Amino acid sequence: MTLLVLGWLLVHALPYQLTLSEWQTFLFHRDDSDFRQLILHFTFFPRLSMALVCGASLAVAGCLMQHLLQNPMASPTTLGVAAGSELGMTASLLVGSVAGGLTQYMFAFSGGLLAAGLVFLLTAKKGFAPLQMVLAGMVVTLFLGATNMMLVMLNEQQLTSLFVWGAGALTQQGWGNTQLVLAILTLTIVVIVVIQRPLAALGLGSEVAESSGVNVARVRLFGLTLSVLITSIVVATVGVIGFIGLVAPTVAKMLGARRFIHRVFISALVGALLLLFADLLIQPFSGVSSELLPTGAITALLGAPCLLWLLATNKFSASFKAENVATKRYHPRSFLRISSLLCLLLVALFCIAVFLGRTQTGWQLSYDWRIIDLRLPRVLGAIFAGCGLALAGTIVQRITVNPMASPEVMGISSGAALALVLCAWLGLTPTRAEQILYGGIGAALVMMAILQFSKRSNYAPTQLLLTGIAVSAALDAILRVALSSGQDNVQALLTWLSGSTYLASYQDVLALALGVLVLGGGAYLSCRWLDILNLGQTSAVSVGINTKRTRLVLLIMASLLTALATLVIGPLSFVGLLAPHIARGLGQYRARHQLVVSCLVGASLMVTADWLGRTVWFPWQFPAGLMASVVGGGYFLLLLRKN
Repeated sequence: MTLLVLGWLLVHALPYQLTLSEWQTFLFHRDDSDFRQLILHFTFFPRLSMALVCGASLAVAGCLMQHLLQNPMASPTTLGVAAGSELGMTASLLVGSVAGGLTQYMFAFSGGLLAAGLVFLLTAKKGFAPLQMVLAGMVVTLFLGATNMMLVMLNEQQLTSLFVWGAGALTQQGWGNTQLVLAILTLTIVVIVVIQRPLAALGLGSEVAESSGVNVARVRLFGLTLSVLITSIVVATVGVIGFIGLVAPTVAKMLGARRFIHRVFISALVGALLLLFADLLIQPFSGVSSELLPTGAITALLGAPCLLWLLATNKFSASFKAENVATKRYHPRSFLRISSLLCLLLVALFCIAVFLGRTQTGWQLSYDWRIIDLRLPRVLGAIFAGCGLALAGTIVQRITVNPMASPEVMGISSGAALALVLCAWLGLTPTRAEQILYGGIGAALVMMAILQFSKRSNYAPTQLLLTGIAVSAALDAILRVALSSGQDNVQALLTWLSGSTYLASYQDVLALALGVLVLGGGAYLSCRWLDILNLGQTSAVSVGINTKRTRLVLLIMASLLTALATLVIGPLSFVGLLAPHIARGLGQYRARHQLVVSCLVGASLMVTADWLGRTVWFPWQFPAGLMASVVGGGYFLLLLRKN
């Protein structure tokens, strides 16, 4: 049945139909004067072959990772290896590496090793537990993705092409790349076959493997390096292909592959067929070259439900190490003193951002109203956007009882952004009020979907967070498809999606300020609910709180706040995560105090990010949301390392 479906798709994907005699000529005596045969030989069939070898390669890499780490959710994308390789690839292009050269692959391999090293470093204390590794991989992916976007912003002429390539473009112009990936895949499989006995022993557990004479650390390190190598080669060649490395080994297990070596070969076959199926599926909608629909984004869209299914059907330990339950220690500090100091800091940052800047002659204090009039809307927009995200982050963290949750990490910002991108994709030109409405609906739908998928786990904090990651991956895939459509009105949103305040106007600031004040006031009045919900489901129900209705009301507030902030700075930012954490670090544990301090911290962070974005790389400008993501991602990595 599968072969029949693939055959039918292949027939409909062919750019040109050849008769039987023409096929015989093409296969045995190609006629170079026939442009149809040339296109098939140098473009179409190399693309199909690339889909097969890349799908098999990613599947083998994912199978290795899952086996070595005993983690059914491990894959090149969920552990951040693909994002690291993409960053390395971008760095190689920016330093002038010749496309396809050895240096380019070395950069990609180094980036993949960097990402894998960060994930292992962050999860060592938890014994490389599955949930912790996926969470660390998600943070590393976001952090390296923001860094990659910052590098790409320096070269605007290649921005769109690199964005489409990063989404996974299988378009080929010859057989050279296919032969390279096939050679690396063959070498990898040969090595796996040679060392299959120590690799198989690891499936029995580290202790059993060590007792049978296997050097577990060395074998694991070698196998993971092998998986990073093959992933980096694929990424450097065709870009990021999402979720094949997660789905294929899972399907292989479902097909009954129990022995490790059998699982490797079946995973390779399944991965090859999955990527070929996805590529054939989109080719009729993309023209002859299929450049408008990147295959990697489609595989991410198809693979996200698989991650949701894994989360729903498996119970994973948060740690593989026996740990003593640490008693939480609180160090409350004076709310009045902390808030007063933060107000003074915000005023100082406001003055610096408005009056101090860089020009062609260097640093300069400017009191010219024409310059101030250009800077003021940006600074005010950053202040209120930071307040909105900080409020939304505080609400989400208290609703989920999860200090690692935030509107950005859980995909709420992506939901708001997707609603607006879809409007542009459909040719709509909504007013500001309609944009807020559509963005709020998109953010609310995402959060409701996350809560619905997490119902079976009783809204367990880590499970809830990982569900948000899976939903966010699907939304990001749709965003990539929309952005790669080539429409001018959609491409114009690319800078905004990076989190830019460049086009903020006084009308935007006014709408944002009114929304933040009204919704923030509502959140402040709901502080009692937030305090009780933060104690957990059982405690909240025992005091008579209707948790379902209360969460829904607070969810709507958080979604609208996220939508408002996303309109001004885009979906990229870690402010919703950082601000509540910093507020707690400053000794503010009650919801009322945490909301206020979070607002001041969020506003200060966004003003600082906006000013740095304007001045650090003058005369170029980095979007404020992008700067906040790089700084915030680094802080989040430190949080994971400590916890």
